[in-house]
Amino acid sequence: MCWYSRYATVSTRDSQEGEELVVRHFPELHHRWLVSEREPEVAVCLPEGCKLRLNDVPRNLQKKLQIGSEAVAEFHEIYQPPVHSLFARMLPRMFHYDVLVFPNGRQVEVTLLPLGMKIDVLSAAVAAPVTVEVTEQDWEVAWASRL
Repeated sequence: MCWYSRYATVSTRDSQEGEELVVRHFPELHHRWLVSEREPEVAVCLPEGCKLRLNDVPRNLQKKLQIGSEAVAEFHEIYQPPVHSLFARMLPRMFHYDVLVFPNGRQVEVTLLPLGMKIDVLSAAVAAPVTVEVTEQDWEVAWASRL
């Protein structure tokens, strides 16, 4: 969620497991970010695959996303490459979208979440599968007679 901070003058920091975030509007940037209530001027960066729990989801959003008043979602940054037509080049487009994807497949942009909504960080990111490294083992030699 920190792609935008490269072009803006916003202080950012990484999210931490177990912290509570809130949706805040930055009027000078015309953009909504997730912030900690303790640091309302610092945008919180979410890593790809971060698991979040939305609390007190408004009824209209519940209906639109087909979720309950509390819901778990996964954060994803979607990059949309520019269109190569002349008409599309003249129109300004956003190339990055920060979305929350729910288990039912529905998704919502972070910028469309209601102001003040509280969101808990459940896990910093989806862990990569653990692979067990096979080390050389001391094999015991056993002899068996074929007789």
